[in-house]
Amino acid sequence: MIFKDIVNRDIVNLQNCEDEPIHIPGLIQSHGFLIAIDATTHIITVCSENINTFIDLTYEKLLGKKINQIFNAEFIDELFLNNEELPNQAKVFNFVINEKLFSICTHLSGNEIIIEGEPTENQFNESNILYNSSKQLLSYIEDSFTLKELANSVAIAIKKITHYDRVMIYRFDENYNGEVIAESKEGFLESFLGLHYPHTDIPVQARELYIKNHLRIIGDVNYTPIPLYTYTDSNLHTLDLSLSVLRSVSPIHIEYLHNIGVGATLTISLLHKGKLWGLITCHHYSAKYLSQEIRNTVKLHGHFITSQIDVRLLNEEYEIARKTNKAVEKLVNKELSLQRNSIELLFKDEAVINLCNSIGVSAIIGKEVYRLGKTPSIEDIKRLSSFLCHYSNNGSLTTQSLARISSDISVIANEFPGINYHSLGNDQDCIIWYRLQTITDIYWAGDPSKSIEKDKNGLSPRKSFEKFTESVKDSSKVWLKSEITASQNFVNFFVMHLRAILLNEEKENQRKLSEILKETNAELENINWISTHDLQEPLRKIRMMASMLVGDEKENLPENVQQKIIKMQNSAERMQTLISDILKYTKTTAQNSDFEDVNLNVLLNELNSELKDTLEENTATLDITSLPTIKGINFLLKQLFSNIIYNSLKFKSNKRIPHISIRESFEKDSILNSGNYYKIEIEDNGIGIDNQYSQKIFKIFSRLNDKNEFSGSGIGLALCKKIMTKHQGIISADGKIDYGVTIKIYFPKTN
Repeated sequence: MIFKDIVNRDIVNLQNCEDEPIHIPGLIQSHGFLIAIDATTHIITVCSENINTFIDLTYEKLLGKKINQIFNAEFIDELFLNNEELPNQAKVFNFVINEKLFSICTHLSGNEIIIEGEPTENQFNESNILYNSSKQLLSYIEDSFTLKELANSVAIAIKKITHYDRVMIYRFDENYNGEVIAESKEGFLESFLGLHYPHTDIPVQARELYIKNHLRIIGDVNYTPIPLYTYTDSNLHTLDLSLSVLRSVSPIHIEYLHNIGVGATLTISLLHKGKLWGLITCHHYSAKYLSQEIRNTVKLHGHFITSQIDVRLLNEEYEIARKTNKAVEKLVNKELSLQRNSIELLFKDEAVINLCNSIGVSAIIGKEVYRLGKTPSIEDIKRLSSFLCHYSNNGSLTTQSLARISSDISVIANEFPGINYHSLGNDQDCIIWYRLQTITDIYWAGDPSKSIEKDKNGLSPRKSFEKFTESVKDSSKVWLKSEITASQNFVNFFVMHLRAILLNEEKENQRKLSEILKETNAELENINWISTHDLQEPLRKIRMMASMLVGDEKENLPENVQQKIIKMQNSAERMQTLISDILKYTKTTAQNSDFEDVNLNVLLNELNSELKDTLEENTATLDITSLPTIKGINFLLKQLFSNIIYNSLKFKSNKRIPHISIRESFEKDSILNSGNYYKIEIEDNGIGIDNQYSQKIFKIFSRLNDKNEFSGSGIGLALCKKIMTKHQGIISADGKIDYGVTIKIYFPKTN
């Protein structure tokens, strides 16, 4: 059998360290052993080179063997106990091998079960210490109020449990720069409390591993890495050690630890809402190992901190939240009129500034700009509003450093870096709260711009951790969650008040329009009266005189004069018809008759009798089949069908006898498919129309033919459209030139 190591030999330096595959080093720390077995066959596929140090067998003897050939039945039973229930969970148990106690940790990695063993023993009278520390967790809740107070209590407790020289609790910012918020240390050591560490100290892939594996221990930074071996037939090239407790450390990180003089470390992940919130980091200045029981207790303390994060942050903000809510409550309870001047009164109240602890506030409502406190100029407010409206997609935006968002508004950002912007949802209408610049000193553990140093040997992690002070000038105090919530609550109230003002203004406009409409209707009545009497009377006299001239005096008049008088008589008749049709058209809108049941069969039979002479004069036939009963206004419906029939007779074809049919149609279309309408079709065989004009024929005064060839006012079908609108129905036309037209009308089944 041929053996090979799976050590990752890619060259790693500070230029490519962010791409270093730290989860597959192919190496482990030297204080324990590692075996990997195939999850299906239980054959040992990977073994650490130092295995013989712990169980008197070399890796060559183990690789390719089944696990039950190496360990006794008791070990095998413990190894696979409950594995089916928790296949992806790490399992830890103590077991004696060759009369020595080991802490055994197992977990699944791909198709391999990884088994890690570390020699262990009872440390520091750990039973009593662990019991007492567990009891103390509850007392932390009573003895601490803020998150920093809680973190400080936990740091002290962990130092007592582990005996590390220094215990620190880090908190990350949004860019993963770390700040030491709590520390417990030996008296002779320099304090790191309050120092910041750049995000480059913990690269991205390391942060990802902290999320997967919540505890990381390096017992001796000067250890010699132990290679992992496999055999060629296993087809294994790498082994994912993301969850391994013995995984070897990146050489760059080892160099970093050497630079700060640390001999051993313990790191616990602090996760909050699925993200790496911070770390508990323990430093010892010589080699140090911990039992599994102590590690678990430290992890418990870490979980306790993360479980309290939201509660403690709320505690810290409680007093601020109380004041901001009081300011909002004062504004909400103000007695405001529904007039525009109430907005100005609202933005004269200091509570608008105090509700989120700002230095000033501005509001843009339409063309008006309201200001209170320290704000940019009106012109700059409009510029800022336009920018933030587009940048936030007409939403909201809160920042402590406006300059980091855009350099286009640097003049505003230099004086007012703190912005709390809320759109009011209408163009550029918005409310903006402002904060002035604050100069903040940040203390770094070494110059963050020199986190990588270059010397004769090339690039290396920084060697200097001397306190470095950085003054941040382009930002304001951070907007707290309670302040943002208070401003949002005020915005919600203000939007409702603004809508009430607009509704009140709309109501007033409606009242004025109603008065104008009454006056207009009164004038329309006067016009109707004039049309009915004053205009009709002269036309009747003109027609009467013309009739007398072409009647009694006809023989005494030249023929050309007779023709002119006849034309005058016809023009007067058309004028009289036009006036009559206009009156019908206007009355259709003004008519307020109630809807009633109308049997269309009865109505059409009556109309057929009334049109008998007209049909005979045109040698036309009219067929009426069974029709439904609908809700409508009887005389308007009679006018509707009368106009359509007259229109068919007017545009009859000289090539055939006029024929008109009226029927209920059940042929499906998009309207009839809804099931809410009756469909009536009036079909003729006249001259037809081009369908591109099928909508135009329903417009008032619209004509498709020469008025000298076809008489009429151009109102007939427009009146039909208006009648159908009044009945909440639909009318359309479908025609073909020289074949005829089908008028389709749809009446709602309930009205």
